[in-house]
Amino acid sequence: MIAAAMPDENHEEVIQDALAYGRAADTLGYDEAWVLEHHFTGYGTCGSPMTMAAYVLGQTTRIKVGTGISIVPLEHPLRLAEEVALLDNMSGGRFLFGIGRGLWVKDFKVFGVNMEHSREIMEEWVEVMQMAWGSRSCKFDGRFVQFDEVEVYPRPLTTPHPPIYVAAQSPSTIEWAAARGLPMMLTFILDDQAKLNQIELYASVAADHGFDPGKIDHAISCLAGVGPTTQAVMDASRDRLIWWQDEFVRASTIFAPENLKMRGYEWFAREWEKQAIAGKYPVAERVENNFRINPIGSVQECVDKLNKTAEITGVSHFICGFESVSGKRGPVLESMQVFKEEVIPRVLTPRSKFGR
Repeated sequence: MIAAAMPDENHEEVIQDALAYGRAADTLGYDEAWVLEHHFTGYGTCGSPMTMAAYVLGQTTRIKVGTGISIVPLEHPLRLAEEVALLDNMSGGRFLFGIGRGLWVKDFKVFGVNMEHSREIMEEWVEVMQMAWGSRSCKFDGRFVQFDEVEVYPRPLTTPHPPIYVAAQSPSTIEWAAARGLPMMLTFILDDQAKLNQIELYASVAADHGFDPGKIDHAISCLAGVGPTTQAVMDASRDRLIWWQDEFVRASTIFAPENLKMRGYEWFAREWEKQAIAGKYPVAERVENNFRINPIGSVQECVDKLNKTAEITGVSHFICGFESVSGKRGPVLESMQVFKEEVIPRVLTPRSKFGR
């Protein structure tokens, strides 16, 4: 549920549309719905993923609802632990906790968090949350947070806690997640070979720490849209995706010259430089690449792309962003229905899961 608002779009309508997609996912038989967190940009109008997740959980009866992602360094870890456990209990165990350290410079400046420490903060926050969920009381004396012994309520319904998914791109984050057996949420901007490289790195580290990589439920996020022909879907969605990608670059500012040497984000700077050298820096080129590697197109095109991704990566858990290809509720709902009825049954994986 991207909830992106172009400059001329009404924010209430955008948010109500996103909620409608969550309800439709439940009705149509999808497995999950995911809400995003963004601040200070039309790229995404949901600044509180816990609030939106709570609403969608209350409006649905079957699907699981996750944060994709919650920017954990911007919050207090005990507050997050309470909210996650509360949603877990309120929903009967239907909440999924997707986390990340954040990529938008302005967020950290406005909320007063040192972005150069985002990785260490996220790691410490997860340690605190798992401690809070796993014991009746806890105390902590860390680098970034300290507190005396407290009892944290409620206890999670799910044992030991709701599933945690980690948005991981840089090798250091992948290795950290693997060492803890936390599944990754892989990005839509990478092709299948790049995703496989990340999964192989994860598998090596996970195995060294006693985890069976074959039992880890990684999820792949993707842009999705189905129509009568591939060209028709691309033509209908191109302008919106160009704006969306351009807004990401403009609003995140992580790739601005003054931020390219940001401690902890060196990998992103190197990748951006490689993209520029390869001629993939222009927004229009990146959008065409999105068309190429994501399940956008005719029914057959979507089936072929998903099966190829599943075969190469071994991952059969897909999170589909349908509204990325249209700002109108009707076309998005139609695409969701056709995708569920005609695409998903032909994705030949043993335990496929589909969220939106």
